[in-house]
Amino acid sequence: MIEILILYILTKYDCTIYKIKKLIEEKFFMYSMPSLGAVNPALKKLESLSCVEFESKMSGGGMLSKTYKITSFGQKYLQSTIASFEFKNKSNIICHASILICVSDVLEDDGKISLYKNCLNNLLILKADIISALQNPYNMFTKIQENTIKTNVALIDEMVKILK
Repeated sequence: MIEILILYILTKYDCTIYKIKKLIEEKFFMYSMPSLGAVNPALKKLESLSCVEFESKMSGGGMLSKTYKITSFGQKYLQSTIASFEFKNKSNIICHASILICVSDVLEDDGKISLYKNCLNNLLILKADIISALQNPYNMFTKIQENTIKTNVALIDEMVKILK
C-alpha cells in the first residue's frame, strides 16, 4: 500500500523523500503514518521498476538532495495496481478500501467502476463474516467487544453507501 501512496503523491507533486513522507502523513494520517525506513525501500523498488525517477540537487544547506517524480510508466502502473488491487488480509479491508477510494481520482471511469465493485464485494464479505462472528455463541464477546465490532459494521454500511 505504501507504493500506491508514494505514486499517488508523486502524481500531484515532485518531491524529496522527506516531503513524500510528510504529504502521506498529512493526507492519509488516518490510514498510514510511514517511517522513512518504509518509504525509502519502497522508493528504491519503484525506481527499479522505472515507476519513478529522481534529479539530484544541492540543497541550500550544501547537502545532496533527490527530488522524485513519477514516470509515465509509473502512472500506468499506479492505475493498474489500484484498479486490480487484491485484498489479502481481512483485518486491512476497511483501511485499504478507504485508501483506494481516496486515490481513485487517478483512474478513468472504467477503472473506478472496477475498483468500486472490488471494494464493495470485499466489504460485503467482511460484513457477513463479522455478523457471523457476532452470532456465533461460542465467541462469547464482552459487551464492549461486541459494540466495538458493531461499529465496523456501521462503517462498512457507510462505505457501501458511498460506493453504490
